[in-house]
Amino acid sequence: MKGWIYKITHRNEFTGKNDWPGFCYIGQTRVTINDRWNQHRNACLKYEGSASSRKRGKHADLYEVMSLVRASNFIIEQLAEHESQDENELVIILEKSEASFIDRYDSIEKGWNVQKATRSAVRNSEVESLSQKAKESGVSYSSLRHRVKNLGESEQDAINHLIKNMTLIYKYKRQSFTTIREIAESTIHNPNKLDKKTIEGRIKKLRSKKQLNEDINNETNQLSLNLTEEIFAPTRKREISVKTPDGDTVTGNKKDVHARLRERYPNLVPETYQTIIARGNKPNWSLEQAFGLEYPPDLLPIKQLIETGGYAWANGQKPNFVTQDGKPVILHETKEIFPNQTQFADAYGLPTDMVSDYLKKMTPEAFLRHKGLTL
Repeated sequence: MKGWIYKITHRNEFTGKNDWPGFCYIGQTRVTINDRWNQHRNACLKYEGSASSRKRGKHADLYEVMSLVRASNFIIEQLAEHESQDENELVIILEKSEASFIDRYDSIEKGWNVQKATRSAVRNSEVESLSQKAKESGVSYSSLRHRVKNLGESEQDAINHLIKNMTLIYKYKRQSFTTIREIAESTIHNPNKLDKKTIEGRIKKLRSKKQLNEDINNETNQLSLNLTEEIFAPTRKREISVKTPDGDTVTGNKKDVHARLRERYPNLVPETYQTIIARGNKPNWSLEQAFGLEYPPDLLPIKQLIETGGYAWANGQKPNFVTQDGKPVILHETKEIFPNQTQFADAYGLPTDMVSDYLKKMTPEAFLRHKGLTL
């Protein structure tokens, strides 16, 4: 059985240029790359944006940008191929490989992935259940399977045995530590003098996010955690710094910064402080975006078109990011962007519901020609 890891990037169908070289989408597939690409393109055609993250779905960011710019302006390429005779093992390999490439390309923070790699369904539910229990318990799947299948132990007895006899090792800078206290007391490896509780909490958080490499030695029943420099970084300061549209920087605590920016930019900065907090808690929002001073993440492709592609807001109607509602409409032939379908409909004297229906089936240019209108 085989599986593949792939990357989707932008490529202008006319110039061949990637207008957003820092952006990509990483995915995994057990069908061919071409078949998976066709699935993405079909899903993009059916995509409808929604303010609800539950309704938007896992691939909302990818499909959103593909629906705005057109699927013909994107390409897919293979990054890795994996093979295994065991289906469950292949699923695990693909999951780890996809997560690794997501981290390498930073495709959540600076791309179109919206979450870490998630596991696909495995046909053998018994194997999947055992594998999941091994994962949740932090023990070796192969060791657990050996004790259950070959030694006849119950799953819980086998897990208890492995946990009781497992040796936990922390590895950092080519050194091994048997306790977190050892690391905390090392002036070389903990130069910021973080306490044991802080280091322990950061390790726990990174493990829960699968951002630490873990190596299990089945023969010695030893689990090695490979620690990262992020764990020993200095604690964050409470002050924040936000760059303004005028080029200067406003520094202070978040609430104070909100009040000062609200006074300077009342048409950009949200009135309520809770809106800032809610936006700031989203993993893909910068401080400038949270305060309404920069394009929100879902409009970054529009920003690129305007700043590097020669596009402009139709009739100079730049949207208010505080109250922006609806998906922009792009006329690629005239390089115009309407903030939403309502303004596009008003500009051409068309009913909004008609525009909404037709734009699900064809490009704005094709729609206008269909109605006998000029661009």
